[in-house]
Amino acid sequence: MKGDRVGVFVCHCGMNIAKAVDVKAVSEYARGLDGVVYAVDYEFLCSEEGQKLIREAIESHGLNRVVVASCSPKLHEPTFRKLIQEAGLNPFLLEVANIREQCSWPHYHEPEKATEKARLLVKAAVERAKQLEEIGFMKVDITPSALVIGGGLAGVQAALAIADLGFETHLIEKSPSLGGQAAKLASTFPTEDCGVCTPPSLGETHRKCLYRSSIRESPNLKVYTNAELEDFTGHIGSFKVRIKVNPRYVDPSVCVACGKCEAVCPVEVSNEFNEGLNHRKAIYIPFMQCIPHAYVVDGKACTRCGKCVDVCPVNAVNLDEKPVKVELTVGCVIVATGFQEFKPKGLHGYGVYPDVVTQSQLARMLDPTGPTGGKLLRPSDSKPPRRILMVQCVGSRDPKHHPYCGKICCMIALKHAKQIMVNHPEIEVTLCYEDLRLAGKGYEQYLEECKRLGVRFLRGKVEEVKGNGEGLTAYVTMVNGGSVILNPDLVVLSAALTPRMDVETLARTMKLTLSPDGFFSELHPKLAPVDTRIDGVYICGACQGPKDIPESVTQAAAAAARAATLLMKGAVEVDLAKAQVNEELCIACGACITLCPYNAVELKEGKAHVIEAACKGCGICTAECPEGAMQLRHFKDNQIAAVVEAVLGG
Repeated sequence: MKGDRVGVFVCHCGMNIAKAVDVKAVSEYARGLDGVVYAVDYEFLCSEEGQKLIREAIESHGLNRVVVASCSPKLHEPTFRKLIQEAGLNPFLLEVANIREQCSWPHYHEPEKATEKARLLVKAAVERAKQLEEIGFMKVDITPSALVIGGGLAGVQAALAIADLGFETHLIEKSPSLGGQAAKLASTFPTEDCGVCTPPSLGETHRKCLYRSSIRESPNLKVYTNAELEDFTGHIGSFKVRIKVNPRYVDPSVCVACGKCEAVCPVEVSNEFNEGLNHRKAIYIPFMQCIPHAYVVDGKACTRCGKCVDVCPVNAVNLDEKPVKVELTVGCVIVATGFQEFKPKGLHGYGVYPDVVTQSQLARMLDPTGPTGGKLLRPSDSKPPRRILMVQCVGSRDPKHHPYCGKICCMIALKHAKQIMVNHPEIEVTLCYEDLRLAGKGYEQYLEECKRLGVRFLRGKVEEVKGNGEGLTAYVTMVNGGSVILNPDLVVLSAALTPRMDVETLARTMKLTLSPDGFFSELHPKLAPVDTRIDGVYICGACQGPKDIPESVTQAAAAAARAATLLMKGAVEVDLAKAQVNEELCIACGACITLCPYNAVELKEGKAHVIEAACKGCGICTAECPEGAMQLRHFKDNQIAAVVEAVLGG
């Protein structure tokens, strides 16, 4: 293009590039390319001195295009864009040639080939740079409110943190009460307090139990229990959400939790909060410290006999209550939907023998408010066990079920083993494992304490658990090749920790990605651990992968900080390197709408229309459009063709 003044800057990256690529030869080659008026190599272009070199070259040589041959653009393209913008150029008049990941590293032992390839990549970058166009920015206003999905400990912590900063916050929880899995725990590691202790709010100096926290008093926090996300559209700063609030059939603002309704209810079903170890009524209170502290009717189990309605002294029960739809506009969203325990039916006798239980069931037994009042009893006959066998990695680290490690299963087992040995030293506890993984502050102390208390550790694999008429028989293959037969009367399985069953539905609704293990994917595990591919949507807690309470709370604080940072800005600037529609060519076939992973294309007045604030510039619509009506700014056909021709032309 006439008038092009391209500057080429070749980075040594220390010896990362320079040891395999002859950087001086590459910069010398670049000087002879058409349109290039300046070319130089430098040790570290990303350093302050390197950036100063580029800035001065732009000013002194009148450069209007910049090519940087260095590492991956994923790493430092934002750095160089900001630099040339400060020097007076449009930030999109930059092209990065990746000569580290694509040349020096893969061809480390072939310096001549690495150098030749680097020359070609620089040539292609120069030709593309000459075709680049200035791209502008748009301002997107941020609605000063947040939505948190999931009312477990991480979700509650994130919601309270945002609400404490003065922003309107909406918290939705699918079950009738807040608390999540942590609410089922009478003791947690490493603090050995109950699971629903929450950090102090702003201005407070002491922690509180969940039900004594500021959830109910916060003027900025609106809680929806028995609720689920039904629809999700929009973009950063303006997400349109529709929430379906399912009927509780009991008004929590009126209910006094007197229990008269429960006393007359004729229906009994398995108690899911107590992991099926006892029964509850069709009208029930989820647990003693639940929020809201009110009864709720299980709509599927209820026979509509009306006895609860008749006996309620405050007329709180309404069996004709209908679902309610709530529509909100929020500036950002935090997903904190948690995890669930794998139910290992068919493994080691689980589901066959009542005295084969999971760690979650054992936790409920050990809880003073649990189904046994804190007494350790066998489900089969309600007698105390004499010999307990704990089996690790049940359904985890297993390609047949879940190939990943549960991360906290070993600590859960050690916590329970210690608890049992302290309170019931007469019980023999054996822990069977193939590997113990105790990655946490103070966690190794649990292992030493369990050994001191007399817990027996067997390194081997439990092959089978069978009933023997009087109890159970476990067959163990040791890692050293031997075998052991044990006769426990209670077997506790440390089962895998898995994503919630509805995670795929939620991911589809919100257009979020899942990891191969089925958990929500973060944008980058190191650089953006709570961000997602949707700007303005964050994740925290065990919905991102198995983790303990300290890590979940830490991540919740990080997600809340990211969300609050966005809300405080009031507006953000978004570049327009997005898809654009040539309306003369568009036939409104809808292919772009169907395929867009960000809900960024809609049909408007018979033509495709790009919602620029939502578009991420992925190019899927551009590639799919049968009429060529979609073009992607910064990756137009002529810009891509210039690269291809440069490389193929040698």
